[in-house]
Amino acid sequence: MKCKTACIAILFLLVAACASNPAPATPKEEPPSGTWSGDYGPDSSRRESITVDLHWEDNDLRGVVQAGPRSMELTKALFKPETGAITMEFDAQGNNGRTVHYVIEGQVDGGTMAGTWSHDAERGDFRVTRQ
Repeated sequence: MKCKTACIAILFLLVAACASNPAPATPKEEPPSGTWSGDYGPDSSRRESITVDLHWEDNDLRGVVQAGPRSMELTKALFKPETGAITMEFDAQGNNGRTVHYVIEGQVDGGTMAGTWSHDAERGDFRVTRQ
């Protein structure tokens, strides 16, 4: 009887140990390093070309957004390989001389990145592909 009780106790300990150590998540997407080109705009009829240069360095995402003659360094960038979610922020000089803060939220799916952008009351979408 003691042996049976000990075996059951060991079995429960093994099951508990296995349950408390889940397998590591497999990344869905590779880091989005590289040059991405496409367009953005508030709607389908008003689009502008855009290029995003991204660099994955020591688990940090850094980069520059280029829209026309403007080049804006990312002030914040997050990428979640397990879901492909990406968030970026940068500041640009507005027409009236004030700083405009952009927030971009998107999804990386293979060689395509798409999502939304916003600043102040303005909103729109973007779509870029890895070059």
